[in-house]
Amino acid sequence: MARHQSPSQSNLRWLADGLLAGGYSAEAVRQQLGIRHPDDIGALNHAPAVERLRGDRSATATLTRLWFLETTELQRTVDKALGTDACERLIGIGLLRRCSAGRVVARLRIEAVDQQYFLADRRFLGVDRTALHLSGRDPVYPPSSDSFLLREIIPMNGDPSVLDLCCGSGVQALTFATRASRLAGVDLNPRAVAIAELNAGLNGVDRFDVRCGDLYAPLHREQFDVILANPPFVSSPYERGPAYHAGGASGDRILRRIIKGYSKHLAPQGRAFAISHVGLRRGETMTGVAAKWFADFPGRALIVTLESGSRVDLAAAQAQFAFERGRRAYAAEVRRWVDYLRRHRIDSIVAFLAVAERNGTNSIEVVDGSPRILPLPLTPSASQRVADWLLKK
Repeated sequence: MARHQSPSQSNLRWLADGLLAGGYSAEAVRQQLGIRHPDDIGALNHAPAVERLRGDRSATATLTRLWFLETTELQRTVDKALGTDACERLIGIGLLRRCSAGRVVARLRIEAVDQQYFLADRRFLGVDRTALHLSGRDPVYPPSSDSFLLREIIPMNGDPSVLDLCCGSGVQALTFATRASRLAGVDLNPRAVAIAELNAGLNGVDRFDVRCGDLYAPLHREQFDVILANPPFVSSPYERGPAYHAGGASGDRILRRIIKGYSKHLAPQGRAFAISHVGLRRGETMTGVAAKWFADFPGRALIVTLESGSRVDLAAAQAQFAFERGRRAYAAEVRRWVDYLRRHRIDSIVAFLAVAERNGTNSIEVVDGSPRILPLPLTPSASQRVADWLLKK
């Protein structure tokens, strides 16, 4: 598929080189802020994170504040961190915006993941609809803890053909940048397609075929050795919210369609990996729900449960955005979520990994992958559970 960036946008490798030279890396962010995953910094602890780095004029701290914490920075300081005249170049292509008093602010965020960099829409400042002159109003969510866990469990063997569904920023597909024989992604959001293509250029990948469409629709009858998916999965009352977010009342509306397509688009002996949530109604079990998903799949499946919580737990977490409007607004938002889940008879929410292998059998296994560490690991990790299952014949 032909790329559609302007010439100034099409090659961002120079920016990745500058970020690397300035010490902006996943490990540097973790060490500076004392976190494990980028989404450990949220609305409630963003201000303390900014204070932690206030006054640090090193290149690494400057770039972390600019791209990760989304603060305004002195233009001369950013130039020093990235190289002479970098700010003017980034302003020119629409990635930085000039503020008052010689300061600049990022119009997109850049997240460091392993040894790669990913553009996405901002977490804290709101979406800049015209950043990099991109079209599309639906935001592209930054890589988060579920993205990293999915990347962690995928075996890196051989040179498979890879499909990333609901690809967003491309964080899953680009894991295979140096080893896939074919690399494809699909997203319903044109903005996500454009950003995924930009991230390929940012990471020096020139053969990422990203298509805009509804799941398998742009693929016709193509088959892949590996299918990845991190679909929308939140049991949300906001059905008109961002496309990356809501997954229907039970959260599995998109996942069900993805699994149904495995029979057609997963090559023989191919493997599929997805991470999602599902809302369980009273009397439902994870085994029973998953058995329905995979009823017609010609192969075996594994469900690794990661954690579970009540509808109140989900409401409390999802309503945090309302804190900006005050305590009463937050309380009202929690009630809205709880009432929605109660109306749909959702009692609990389960986060899980779903793994499938097209091998002609028909079986399903559900295991507990939630961590238990007191003080040594008492159960295998989720990634170890998946690795052990894949080795079974």
